Amino acid sequence: MEEFDIVIIGAGVVGLAVASELSQSAVNKGILVLERAHSFGQETSSRNSEVIHGGMYYPADTLKARLCVKGRRLLYEICEKQNIPYKKIGKLIVATEKEELPALDKIRMQGELNGVEGLRMITGAELKKMEPNLNGISALFSEETGIIDSHRLMEYFLQSCQDKGVMVAYNSEAVGINKMDSGYKITVKNINETLGIKSAVVINSAGLDSDTVAKSAGIDLKENKYELHYCKGQYFRVSSGRAKLLNRLAYPVPEPKSGGLGVHATLDLGGGLRLGPDDKYLNSRVKDYSVNETNKHDFYLSAIKFMPFIDEQDLCADTAGIRPKLEEEAGEFRDFVIKEESDKGFPGFINLIGIESPGLTASPAIAEYVKGLLR
Repeated sequence: MEEFDIVIIGAGVVGLAVASELSQSAVNKGILVLERAHSFGQETSSRNSEVIHGGMYYPADTLKARLCVKGRRLLYEICEKQNIPYKKIGKLIVATEKEELPALDKIRMQGELNGVEGLRMITGAELKKMEPNLNGISALFSEETGIIDSHRLMEYFLQSCQDKGVMVAYNSEAVGINKMDSGYKITVKNINETLGIKSAVVINSAGLDSDTVAKSAGIDLKENKYELHYCKGQYFRVSSGRAKLLNRLAYPVPEPKSGGLGVHATLDLGGGLRLGPDDKYLNSRVKDYSVNETNKHDFYLSAIKFMPFIDEQDLCADTAGIRPKLEEEAGEFRDFVIKEESDKGFPGFINLIGIESPGLTASPAIAEYVKGLLR
């Protein structure tokens, strides 16, 4: 049976960031990354807004708040050093009616509490100067928010860890995990065969199926509140002519208890503009990435409140992603689960469950956090 020091399950942006970080000091039998898809980042990591988040939405001292702020700073450093395409274009959270102002100010105060730099409230007149085509009575401006080429980021993490000897096995699914006297036996199914490998440490970074992986190791999901809920987010692309009318990211003031931050306008590095994502909890675990064209009218109605320059015919179906959420629909805030499970009788087993937004932004900080757990 082949043996490794560390097996990481999942080659999304977080799994690759962890592999890159740990490979800097790995010795002996090394690290293996298992990915059931044919390549890296095929699910949540490549189906998102590609936004580098500021960190102002999350409760103070939570992992989401701390790792988002730290991860953002690290991400900008990585982009500069490794020539990964990004733009720090800033973001506006726009209030269109006075009833939204208290919620907007609450986001500002939360951001300042979380250590987010470059936040300031602006008036409707200032908003018009910055973005003449937006409609709002006030806005919160986050100058540290940006956009990134997530594929290039994942390529960097992958190359970085492979340069240090990390093995990455695609089309390889962990279908069983058994605790041994020392370490774990992982049953791996690939295209041609099923085989067993042994590892002292297992890091579960399986994204949408991280709860299933934890369960396969013998961890009670219900008792530990590790069960995931799929929340789908669709995107509609705005015609290229209209895309030129916006220079920054534009978000509405989020509604309480919603599954996301509201349908917002996201620019990409190619100058394109998308609306989304919406948030619809799914009743099953089917990974359905289709976009329902009939939802176009709802997107238009959400956007027209603060983006009056958009016509419904400017929109066309683009793509969709699925968030692995720990909170149920309309449930209370749930933080990332990033935990070494010795207290449950699983020493050396590290769970990363519910890694949704701001997972991309936080990825390098999550990697450092996991390294700290292994120490």
